[in-house]
This record gives sequence, structure tokens and C-alpha cells, in this order.
Amino acid sequence: MNPENGALPDKRWVGRSFGLAAERYDGLAGLQRTTALALLTRLFGRMAATEPGHILDVGAGTGYPTRYLLEHWPGAQVIALDLAEAMLRVAGRRLSRHVSLQRIVGDAESLPLADESIDLVFTNLALQWCNPPEVALKEFFRVLKPGGRLAFSTFGPATLQELRTAWATVDRYTHVSHFPGIEQYRHSLAQAGGVDCELLLTPRHLKYPAVMGLMEELKGLGAHNMTRDRPRHLLGKSTWQRMIRAYEAQQAGGDITATFEIMTGHCIKGVE
Repeated sequence: MNPENGALPDKRWVGRSFGLAAERYDGLAGLQRTTALALLTRLFGRMAATEPGHILDVGAGTGYPTRYLLEHWPGAQVIALDLAEAMLRVAGRRLSRHVSLQRIVGDAESLPLADESIDLVFTNLALQWCNPPEVALKEFFRVLKPGGRLAFSTFGPATLQELRTAWATVDRYTHVSHFPGIEQYRHSLAQAGGVDCELLLTPRHLKYPAVMGLMEELKGLGAHNMTRDRPRHLLGKSTWQRMIRAYEAQQAGGDITATFEIMTGHCIKGVE
């Protein structure tokens, strides 16, 4: 067995965790909004002369990027899909005036859609919750029409590297998910039927006043530890203190830094 499998997310908990975070998510999701806007800007530039008829937003959450898709292409039917029904309820309130919106509770790894029925698949910071992403990518290209486009963002392998290093000094459990690298994505996209794929890694370094500020934000977003090899017992105060000291030891003092490596991709489904 691949030792990295223990660092993959447990899908049984992903939908539940994000569902519990739905009502407070928008107040904490600054990185998610910034990444979505950058991905949308590049997408709109690449598709300036294209009018997709059917758009799928995978991991739509509370509908922040979905709104831009609806407004940029008002003639398109947009499907917002998410594992968490509570997230889609928030999206429904935000986007209630858009009659062309359809909300579906579903899994990216088993899309409830017909083959070759979608012109554009958009997904912002959701692929990292798949086990691993290859299955979801195959599903995206299954539902895409020939010549259809995939635009995605996800986390690269350097994401939360400081937190991963700190926990590694404390115990042997997995506390941070494994995030596949760009070459794995390049291979998986080609295997799924993608052509003309453009992939880019962009590091972002966010500042927090304390380590627990980072941990509380991750929990508030519903993005806390959901790996298969996570500890199943409560962690004691001394364990947390050891992790915090190990994290702070990597820093130069003052605010602590957390790395989020953003991978973006644009790909077209090949025409046979």
C-alpha cells in the first residue's frame, strides 16, 4: 500500500465537516475567494469568444464563484454540485434570483450526469478532497463534451508544510493531507483524455498572529484534519504545546507564516 494513502482525506467526514461550517464559511474563506477570482479571470480570458451552454461547478460550496459564472454567461445552465447539502442551501439563498441555476448534492468521483453533457467544468479548491484526484478527473472528462474545457484549482504539495513539519516532531499520526504534485496531475489529465493542458503552481504565504489562529481558521472552514490516519483520540494540552513550539521554531519571531501552494489548471477534452 502506498504510505501516502493514510494522508488522503476520509470522504465520510468531508461532507459532514463542510456542512457544519456552511453558515460561517464565507466569513473565513479569503484564500478561497482570491483563488476563485484568479481562476475565473484566466478562464474568461481564454473563453472570450465562447458561450458554453452547460456549466458544472464542482465543490461549489456557498456559491461564490458560481455567481460569477452565472453573470458572465447568463444564457448558460449552471449546475452547482457539492457534497454538503448545507453549503448548497447557503448558495441557494445567495443566488435565488438566478433561475438557470440547478443545485445537486453529489460527489465529484461519481457525478450524477450523463456522458458528454457539459461544456465547462469549473472547480475551485475542491479536488484536494478526492481520494486521490484521478477518479474525479476521469469523471470530469466523462461528462465533458469533446472540445469542452476543465478549469480547476487545488492545493500543491508544499501546502501547510510548516504545520506538517511541526506535527512530525510530535507523533506518527497524519495531521495534514497529502497533496499530489504537478507531474501527477499532468499524467492523470492526459490519462483522462485532456489535451493542451496548462498547469501552474503559485505559492501564497499567509500570516497569522499565532499557530492556534491558523488551526481555528482551518476548523472554521471545515478544512481541519480529515485524513484516514488522523488520531482518533483527543489530543492533550501538552501535545498541542509541543506542536506549537515546533511550529514557532521554524519562524523568525512575530507572526507565524503558513504556506498555501495553489495549483491551477486549464485543459481541453480531446476530440477523437
